Amino acid sequence: MHPDNRSRTYFVVVSRRGDGANPFGWEIQRRKEAMGVKLSGDGYRSHRAAQEAGSSVLDKFLNELSKEAELDADR
Repeated sequence: MHPDNRSRTYFVVVSRRGDGANPFGWEIQRRKEAMGVKLSGDGYRSHRAAQEAGSSVLDKFLNELSKEAELDADR
């Protein structure tokens, strides 16, 4: 888990979005209030593959968010 997400404010939701060969997708959500943008991906063969992909994107998103917070603090 990313150190900036200890309270699990952001999380990955995996769902089955179809019946084809790659029916799984993921979406990053924030607790208590909508994010304002949608971060998602689809076309994964398994629930696990979608979860891993979503978790990877969530880590990158949180890294960028913490960099932005650091820049704002320096201003």
